[in-house]
Amino acid sequence: MNRRTRLRRRIAAWTLLLLVPGIGLSPSGAWAQEASLQGILLDQATSQPLQGAEVVLEQAGETIASTVTDRVGLFQFSGLVPGAYRFRILLLGQTIHEETIELQIGGVLTANRRVRIDAVQLEGIGVAIQGPGAVRRGLAGQTIMAGELARVPTPAASGDLASYLQTQPGVVSSGDRGGQLFIRGGTPSENLVLMDGMLIYQPFHITGLFSAFPENLIQSAAFFPGGFGPEYSGRISSVLDVQMRDGNRNDMSVMASASPFLAEVAAEGPIGSNALSSYIVSARRSLIRETSPWLLGQEQPLGFDSQYFRLSHLNPAGSSRCSLTLMRSRDEGGLDPEDRQSRVGWGNLLVGGRCMTLAGETFVDVRFGRSAVSSDAVTRGASEFFSSASRIFIDGDVSRLIGRVRLNWGGYVHAERTSYDLQELLADSSQREERWGATGLYAELEIPVGGGLRVLPGAAISVAAQRRRSIEPRLRAAWRVTGPVDGELNAAVGLYEQRLSGISDRRDASSIFTAWVRTPPDTEMRALHAQASWEQSLGAGFSWSIDGYYRRMYELPIATWSTIARFAPELAQAGGRGHGADARLEFRRGPLYLFGGYAWGWTEYHTEQDDFGVWFGEPVQSYQPPHDRRHQATATASIELGRLSLAAHWEYGSGFPFTRPIGFDELIDFRTDSTALPPLTGTFGETRLLLDRPYNASLPATHRLDLSARLPVDVGSQVLELQAGVINLYDRNNLFYYDVFANRRIDQLPFTPYISVKLQVPSPDRP
Repeated sequence: MNRRTRLRRRIAAWTLLLLVPGIGLSPSGAWAQEASLQGILLDQATSQPLQGAEVVLEQAGETIASTVTDRVGLFQFSGLVPGAYRFRILLLGQTIHEETIELQIGGVLTANRRVRIDAVQLEGIGVAIQGPGAVRRGLAGQTIMAGELARVPTPAASGDLASYLQTQPGVVSSGDRGGQLFIRGGTPSENLVLMDGMLIYQPFHITGLFSAFPENLIQSAAFFPGGFGPEYSGRISSVLDVQMRDGNRNDMSVMASASPFLAEVAAEGPIGSNALSSYIVSARRSLIRETSPWLLGQEQPLGFDSQYFRLSHLNPAGSSRCSLTLMRSRDEGGLDPEDRQSRVGWGNLLVGGRCMTLAGETFVDVRFGRSAVSSDAVTRGASEFFSSASRIFIDGDVSRLIGRVRLNWGGYVHAERTSYDLQELLADSSQREERWGATGLYAELEIPVGGGLRVLPGAAISVAAQRRRSIEPRLRAAWRVTGPVDGELNAAVGLYEQRLSGISDRRDASSIFTAWVRTPPDTEMRALHAQASWEQSLGAGFSWSIDGYYRRMYELPIATWSTIARFAPELAQAGGRGHGADARLEFRRGPLYLFGGYAWGWTEYHTEQDDFGVWFGEPVQSYQPPHDRRHQATATASIELGRLSLAAHWEYGSGFPFTRPIGFDELIDFRTDSTALPPLTGTFGETRLLLDRPYNASLPATHRLDLSARLPVDVGSQVLELQAGVINLYDRNNLFYYDVFANRRIDQLPFTPYISVKLQVPSPDRP
């Protein structure tokens, strides 16, 4: 029996052991004498899911049980003693609904409610207290509400999820251009990004400040920097699961906005007169290419546009909803304003549907559709690349209470396709197209052990054409401590596997082209995650959290190292490991919000390649990859002064590793004419850059301060929202990369002021 077979059997045995507590669970015996309560809460005015509301059950003035609604507004209680309860719904600590309900023996009462949120009830709470906040790290994840995005200065009329994520410890950005995020040492292609459960390959725009998720379109986002549950598969680094909101089912509105960076128009409203169906449509286009000559003194050849359309329908009881979504985006430009011979572009297309329903005791979520991406690039006017990937998918999730245990399970069927064409001027071309099918199942049990402890064992199993069966066991746990110490301890450990990789040659910072390829049949691109976090409320508006993590990575496909700076079609394998810690401190009181974060991280790759032995005498090299950042610090502040909103954000990042150049040579092609030698006296060939050991030096640190101020101004019967701000207030020269061919540096954005305007008709502040 070989080592791999023994490992598979151990994993299978571990998975079975973890799931044994759920085998044979049924509402019999003692459980049959208990009662359950469940339901979905909706905002009465907008029919949007009421996420983060506290649901409390009381008897004789004493709290018997409480929970918080999830991202679809769902709440569930089990193991209750039959009888009468006072059913209360709280938002921001204020009661917004209460009634008396009666629970029967062995029964499950479904209490779907449309809740009226009265602004008078919440008066004085302050806009800053929206959502669970940046410190809440339940079960290895963080919930981000749309209202939180406005706290981060963004050079547009609305906030954006891309700008917000870059304020979080452990999230490393390539800068204000490039559109790439690295999570705890992982690469962008190792991040799973979902829109309503549907895959988006490259959701972040080329400017680095914007994404496919602006503030006015999203409902919330679940962000897992690691340790995510078995319902997410196919990536080994992180998960960003974004829930898009439905259009307004009661009133029609139109919004238009413009800034030197971005123009946007959006409309939404009801379909029909029954307030059950709605639409929302949005179009965005960057303006930085047109405005940069007079705003920055030099044209920045960066541009993107996107279109979004959504239809949704809600059943009269509020227990079921369906939606159809179409999203298209295109990014194109060059990261070097003076290099007119190089460009890169990519485009996303997503079309699909989603239906969710609470039927009896079971919640069902089904998605279907197609996701696609295409990328192309030209490097220095010579090298041309193309890559595309697509997925046709049917995914489903089911959640059901079985006694006191919640069973979450689901599966998927995917048809995948990848295609790429990578050609070098003096190298063999590399072209390939692959198609394959994949299917998978997962299951997870949420077991309340008692004393505030919940244990969630689970596993994901997948099968793909020409690949071995994959079993990925995962275990999560949460322990809530109440009393004098109000805090929660969360932990997670698990195995993760990925069969689709995005290959980038990160030796050249100006190249952000990604080639989407299927991993070779004998490659098992996988990672082991282990992490723990503690979060605690300190009272007086303060809360804090700290996360620690460890990762082990196996058989990562990387571009083959070469002494010449060029994209290499051949792939090599690398192993890796990383560990680190994230710390957060948050303050919320009335209109004031403060947040500070610090991350320390360490990531190392090791790879064996023939050229290493030839050039350095050692076939195995270990190095910090180019996205490894040792220290990161961020600080964010916002305050509401009447109608005026002020926001500030400061960030610091230690320098990235880079490969030191050691010189140049000239290559003359003798293959152009077999009958004669080229004229050597007048031809100097192609200049090539020669490189030293991989990533043997560090770039300078970067830091900057951004500010913004928003003020609504009455214009007749409407409200015009004005925003003024500045990027890089103290004009720090933050290096993006150094062009050794031209002997000059390319910096990130300098001191950049901007003004934006937004008009919504009718105004959200007016009837």
